Amino acid sequence: MRKTGLAVLASVLVGLLLLAALPASASAMEGWQYQWEIAIQENSGETLRDYQVLVALSGSDFPEEAQADGDDARFTDADGRELGYWIEEFDADSEHAMIWVKMPLIPANDEVKVTMWYGNPGAEGESDGEAVFEFFDDFDTNTLSNYDVNLDTILYPDWKTPANPTYDPINKRVNINSGDNIETTISPKDTVFLNVYAEAIFHLDGTYPEGGNGKISVRWQDDNNWYQGGKSGARYSKTGGGGSACSYISPTIYKIFAGNDACLAAPTGNSYINLGTEQKIGFGVAGNTLKLFLNDDLVLQTTDGSITSSGRIVFSGIQYRGWIDNIRVRKYASSEPTVTRAPPAPATHTALTITKSPSPHSIRQFQETTITISVENTGTTDATDIEIADAIHTSFDLTSGDFPNPKRYDLIRSGETRDLQYTIRAKESGTFTLDPATVTYADEDGNIQEAKSEPHIIKVIPSTEGGTSGGTSRSNPSISTASVQLHGEKTDVVLGEDILLKLSAVNLITKPAMHVQVIIIPPSGMSVTSSAFAKSGAGQYTTTYELEPGTGKDIEVAIRSNQVGDFDVNGRIIYYFGDDCEGAEDHTLVLPITVRAELEPGAERTESSSGSKGASVPGFGVVVTGMILFAIYLRRKRA
Repeated sequence: MRKTGLAVLASVLVGLLLLAALPASASAMEGWQYQWEIAIQENSGETLRDYQVLVALSGSDFPEEAQADGDDARFTDADGRELGYWIEEFDADSEHAMIWVKMPLIPANDEVKVTMWYGNPGAEGESDGEAVFEFFDDFDTNTLSNYDVNLDTILYPDWKTPANPTYDPINKRVNINSGDNIETTISPKDTVFLNVYAEAIFHLDGTYPEGGNGKISVRWQDDNNWYQGGKSGARYSKTGGGGSACSYISPTIYKIFAGNDACLAAPTGNSYINLGTEQKIGFGVAGNTLKLFLNDDLVLQTTDGSITSSGRIVFSGIQYRGWIDNIRVRKYASSEPTVTRAPPAPATHTALTITKSPSPHSIRQFQETTITISVENTGTTDATDIEIADAIHTSFDLTSGDFPNPKRYDLIRSGETRDLQYTIRAKESGTFTLDPATVTYADEDGNIQEAKSEPHIIKVIPSTEGGTSGGTSRSNPSISTASVQLHGEKTDVVLGEDILLKLSAVNLITKPAMHVQVIIIPPSGMSVTSSAFAKSGAGQYTTTYELEPGTGKDIEVAIRSNQVGDFDVNGRIIYYFGDDCEGAEDHTLVLPITVRAELEPGAERTESSSGSKGASVPGFGVVVTGMILFAIYLRRKRA
């Protein structure tokens, strides 16, 4: 029994370890709009582990879409795991940034890829120097207890007892006021390295009496064995002890080995730390290569194979009055990795936007307005399982159209748009706010997302003629004044087949000249392939013309079915006679069309000449038939 329990416990522990080892999901970066691929090439011939790599950004390489302080910067490896980073500098105004990224592994002479993410206005910064560097101290608090003080001090003849450094809590830095013939040092505890780069900010306010030296020692074994790089604040020479091998030289690289000192590298001309200014001194040793940097610029380089063991790191000031700040220690290779970047590109994501707009925005009571709902995939991946929902305001009646209650689509690809339209009639006057339309969809990871349109206001002016909510705008449906018709050559089609639509009007011979506007509104899910005598706008096709008594005319629009389902084609005709614009009539016609995936066996495609819902004004079929018979009679009589 005990063995079984132990086995189960072991299985659970193994499972937890495996889960912990899984890489972070790419969906964790969903809120980031942009990404860069970064290639890191190893150049020293050595495999680098937990190595700090500098990503420098400037000019056209600067991520303009990032937050002004770079708080939304993130880095992931090829498996999607987030990497530790620290922002040394990020200046959107000058378009310059320096970001250190800790790389778990860079194989010798190989290239690894990481991704930089940015463009998330809501992200909070995760820059962490302590997590990236081997040792990091910006002295935000008093951390002198983390150092061994005055480790690297040699009491030459006539030199005085070392002075301890002090912490400045106001300016948050370490003050050194060593005095004449005194050296003060601080050395991070438990930091022993072979190949290492150490740096700090040195600031000299004054020297004793004329010298002053800021320096960094690495591979420090004891008082008699170490490498050192530094720079003086003035021409410096030790007094009483006869000086050193590098007296009067600044900057310099030198060593003490087996108690004997030697100047390893010196410039062609001396340069000094100007009093009252900051100087970043960096000293790197890898193998037998030694390099000294001032303000990140390489100034001296040499080789030496005397000291080959790991050692301490020591920061010191000799005859120094000033301060030290921003100490950083990192791993170092003689030939550091190079970093290259690809141009910025939108991150992979799914995003649907939805708009809802009435046209016109202002109408009279009992008149109609057309509502257009447009859904666009503005992301880079397909959206699936889409559902669009909307509601009719209680002060309006739905008269026709593709009302989404709800409307569903299986797929909207990146860059595609779906348009829906329906018509509503105002039952009462006033100013009304239409509720937003809503679209829900599944993103690339299957997560359900939701987007809403902005609300819109419709102003309804009181009608001067009265009416009822069910009446036709400015028309009397019991009076036959003209004949209008919406015709489709086919109303039962196969997916991808074309359909020719015609919206026609005929003026009676007994009427004055007829002024007509006709509109065809194809449904969403169909694309327009051609149109005759029509101008298009916002998914509507329209034309205007004048009909003399006894004449007729139509507009044609060819559409192609792109989706399977039942659809309604909306036609609208507005007309008046002579100069009676106030007596205009407005009729809406609906033609149902069925689109099938394939033609069913034995089925026939149907033609429709009067199949639209409300396809003609009552009484006109008889009149037109009489006109045709009368024309035949006259022709035979003349014959």
